[in-house]
Amino acid sequence: MYISELTMHGFKSFAKKDVVHFGEGITAIVGPNGCGKTNIVDAIRWVLGEQKHSILRSGKKEDIIFNGAKNIKPLSVCEVSLTVHNNKGKLPIEYNDIEIGRRLFRSGESEYFMNRTPCRLKDIHDLFVDTGMGSDAYSVIELKMIEQILSETGDDRRRMFEEASGINKYKIQKKSTLRKFESTRSDLNRVNDLILEIEAKVKSLSLQLKRFERHSKLLDDLKTKEISLAFLQTHNYRSDLHPLKKRIEELNHLRDSNQSEESDIEKKLVSLQKGYKSQQDELDNYRNQLTDYNEKRESLQSDVIIWKEQSRSAHISLDRLNIEQEKNTRKSKELDSHLSDYQKSIKQLKPKIDSCLNLFKKKQIEFNSIDNKLISMQSNLDIIKEKRWEYQKKLSDKKSMYDNAEAIINEKKQNTLELNKKVSVTRKELDGILEDIKKYQSKKKGLLEKIDKNKIILDQNDEELLKLEKEKYDIETNKNRMLSAIDALESKHSFYQELVNGAEGYPKGVRDVLNNKKIYKGSLGTVGDLINIDKSIVASIEIALGEYAKCIITKNQKNAIDILELVRSRKSGRIMVIPLDSIPQVKVVGKSVKSNKNVISRAIDLVKVSSNFKPLVDFLLGNIIIVKDVTLAMADSSLKGIDMIGQDGVILIKGMIIDRPSNKKSLGLVGRKEQLHKIKEKIELKKSLHNNLKKELDKIINTKERKEKIINNSKKDSNDLNKSFSEIDNTLDNLNMQRSGLSESVAGSDAIISLNQKDVKSQTILRRSLKATIKKEERRLSKYLKEIQNNNEELLKVKSSRDEIRQQLQDARINHLNLEGQRENISFQESTAVETIKEFVSRESEIKNEIKDIKESEKNLRKLVSVAEKKLSDINAMVSKKESILNLKQEAANESYVIIEEMQAQIRSEQKNRESLIEELKNCELKVADLDQRINFVSERIFESYNASIPEDMIVDQTENELNLATERIEKSIENIGPINMAVQVEHEEESERLMMLKDQKDDLIKAEQNLLDTIQEIDKIAREKFQTTFEDIGKNFEKLFTMFFEGGRGSLRLEGDPDPLEANIGIHAQPPGKRNQSLRQLSAGEKALTAIALLFSIYQVKPSPYCILDEVDAPLDDVNIRKFTRVLNNFSNETQFIVVTHNKLTMESANFLYGVTMEKKGVSQLVSVKLD
Repeated sequence: MYISELTMHGFKSFAKKDVVHFGEGITAIVGPNGCGKTNIVDAIRWVLGEQKHSILRSGKKEDIIFNGAKNIKPLSVCEVSLTVHNNKGKLPIEYNDIEIGRRLFRSGESEYFMNRTPCRLKDIHDLFVDTGMGSDAYSVIELKMIEQILSETGDDRRRMFEEASGINKYKIQKKSTLRKFESTRSDLNRVNDLILEIEAKVKSLSLQLKRFERHSKLLDDLKTKEISLAFLQTHNYRSDLHPLKKRIEELNHLRDSNQSEESDIEKKLVSLQKGYKSQQDELDNYRNQLTDYNEKRESLQSDVIIWKEQSRSAHISLDRLNIEQEKNTRKSKELDSHLSDYQKSIKQLKPKIDSCLNLFKKKQIEFNSIDNKLISMQSNLDIIKEKRWEYQKKLSDKKSMYDNAEAIINEKKQNTLELNKKVSVTRKELDGILEDIKKYQSKKKGLLEKIDKNKIILDQNDEELLKLEKEKYDIETNKNRMLSAIDALESKHSFYQELVNGAEGYPKGVRDVLNNKKIYKGSLGTVGDLINIDKSIVASIEIALGEYAKCIITKNQKNAIDILELVRSRKSGRIMVIPLDSIPQVKVVGKSVKSNKNVISRAIDLVKVSSNFKPLVDFLLGNIIIVKDVTLAMADSSLKGIDMIGQDGVILIKGMIIDRPSNKKSLGLVGRKEQLHKIKEKIELKKSLHNNLKKELDKIINTKERKEKIINNSKKDSNDLNKSFSEIDNTLDNLNMQRSGLSESVAGSDAIISLNQKDVKSQTILRRSLKATIKKEERRLSKYLKEIQNNNEELLKVKSSRDEIRQQLQDARINHLNLEGQRENISFQESTAVETIKEFVSRESEIKNEIKDIKESEKNLRKLVSVAEKKLSDINAMVSKKESILNLKQEAANESYVIIEEMQAQIRSEQKNRESLIEELKNCELKVADLDQRINFVSERIFESYNASIPEDMIVDQTENELNLATERIEKSIENIGPINMAVQVEHEEESERLMMLKDQKDDLIKAEQNLLDTIQEIDKIAREKFQTTFEDIGKNFEKLFTMFFEGGRGSLRLEGDPDPLEANIGIHAQPPGKRNQSLRQLSAGEKALTAIALLFSIYQVKPSPYCILDEVDAPLDDVNIRKFTRVLNNFSNETQFIVVTHNKLTMESANFLYGVTMEKKGVSQLVSVKLD
């Protein structure tokens, strides 16, 4: 099983859709820093359900969506899909390829898919549980995780072991069961003892409060002492500064005066040095000549010596070669004699070696047999220990319950005694309060009678005032409504007036006729203006009339023709004209139609018009009726051929059905003038009513003012009575509260005493029951302990036998290896002897040639020595002459040199004095700087510690040593106090509230608790066995791999702390060769990386993960360790698919596939792939 494909679109820097095809083996992902390599790792984690933003290197979940780049807009969604090839059937699903998908929108919505079908995150988690492929499994390792894996806490390390042992599903079951168990047990076990615990905690918090007060006082004392000490220190430093600054001024003055004296001496010295230089030039000339002669003489002397030495060496070489010739001949004979001895020794060793090998194999079989027996015995012992552990735990729980019961009994008895005393005192106080209550209740009764009389008078007046207020409010409301109605009507009147005056809604030609009645004589108006109709059906009638509503009406045809010609001549537009004398006679719907239950009325019956225009209305609306429902009316055959208008706005006109919405307003063409006249009448009526309301309001206001004066006087009397009553009432309330509190206290105490007695009784029964159970459990546990002891003794015997056989096996192995070594040593000596004889034969011919060459060379050397000795005598005479002249010149130059030396000594002396002055000056300046620095340091320390400055003047009645001792004592006192709880008062209140709440809680949940406990023990037992087995296997693998990686050293795993393997910490002991470190923190980065890698592959040996992602874990490794790392990768690549993010070339070389990540455009990652053969 392996990851075959990863598709990313809009995830982080992968803006476009990118597909990564993975194969089995090792895939390397490479690229420069910041190009987006790790984004591929994040994509795999994210699609598998990772929820933590920090692990995905983002601030919030929307940050993983591509956020745009130069010339590229941000995306609103990102999607990643991962295809897993399930060829080995490790996943509990029937498909060979499973595609897991996840999509996130910028709005925050998230979707999960399995084989492109929507699913839940829980479905994905359940699919990969205990497979090593989850988002938080050990299959993804980053460089930063190495520190976490090897950290002191080891939480990440434990998660890896749990995943490898396959106990995560048991953990999930246990966690669910524990949640139920904890909620049950917290109610059952802690309801009684938590009260005692919290009371003790409250007392502890009181002590902490005292410690806090003492701590604050000590801090104030420390501040005072340290400021006083700082003042003394800075004062002493400033006292030392003054003489130093004075000395610096004196030294500067001396340095300036000495500089002028030195300059005069230096001028004289320069002139002497010029003369001495000319003498030296002349001496150098003579010396060069003498040197040339000496060199020639020395060259000849050297040649003579060399030639003589070469001649002597030739004699020595001849002697050496003769000796070597004799020695080689002798050794060759000796080696010939040894060869036969070597062959005999090898034949003698062969039967011994075969015998040792047979003995070794025999002991190996014996060892394997007894080792298997030991493993079987150990397994049986572990089962017995597991049972012993379970009974030990049960016994511990029972003893704990027994101790709790005994503590509760003692506490309840003591509490009952205290409460009885408290109840006696409280009852005496209660009797005194009851007498005071009777006295004040009598006073209160007299005042109540006076208050009631005054209240009756006040209520009557208030009632009358309220009536007046209501009348005033009603009149003002009506008045305001009237004003609003008048404004609305006037606005409506103005609107209709404008419509009529401007002929709004009519065509241009009609508006021209209506607005110029003097020109268009004979016009009687429009159809719409002449017809008045009920407001509810105006819109429907307008639709029924259609364009007829906009027609101009004339008395006869002549007037109609005149108007049409005039409109055409004025180019006002098109109009329609209806002459009244040309209207045809039409048949209208009969009155009998009203008898139909669906018919409301005829349309002509609802229209108001003068008799002159009756034929026109009959012509336009004579065939229209008003019905309740057009659909029902159409089904009625008696109404066939009649146009209809329904109450719901549906209209049937000439076979066409028009659906007019019920809320659609009228166009306002029909009945405008009539509507304008009605509005004007309403306005006049409303104004008359408004004037009447105004007069009535003035009358009520006057009456109201009189009543308010009477009420104010009554209220004043009432306030005085109420004040007296309130004082008595408050006193009674206080007394009643005291009485109530004391009564509740007595009742509460009695209830607690009763509960205490019940608790003592129940706990006594429980204690008696537990005592018998504990004795029974102790006998059973003793039986298991004895059985374990017997098994241990038998196991030790078998172990002793196994160790003895192991030692015999080891001895046989060592003997066999020793004999093999002897045989190899003799064979080596034999081959060496043969080779040496061959070398001696070859060397014999070489020696003869060397002797001949040496004799010829010796003859030539004697001739060269004779010629050179004659030349040497001539050169020696010339050298003697030149040396006498040079000596005379040298004496004169020496005298000049002595004078110069004396002057230079004087200058050096002056310079030395000046340097000593400068040195002293420098020392003084350093001391001044040091004192200034000390003053600043002390001042800064005080400011940083207490945000205060050192005063310039201060009275200190202690010495510096006394203040130092005092501050040390205070600091020690503060240290002895220990950590201080700064929120002790808040905690005290919270714990008190919790105490009161816990006293009300108690339920019987023993049966449920026992069932849950049995379930947890069963889960623990299975998980413990799985974890222990896996841990031991991983530990053995880790020891081997650690030694292999480090070529020595020691590495081991151990369970620490809790005896239960499921709760114990997993400790790692790692000591590379030559080191004795006590902690993993002392390892280098490379050593930590190797240790973590060894642990990871130790886990893979036990439970290989289908895939493993290593993100730059090879960064701290050198080339040697990289090769070890890649070798291990290749070994495990048959079982596990490796995806390695790396910068290392050696790691890249070991990969089967290579993916390069580039960032050609800033902020946008791109993939390049290569398959390596």
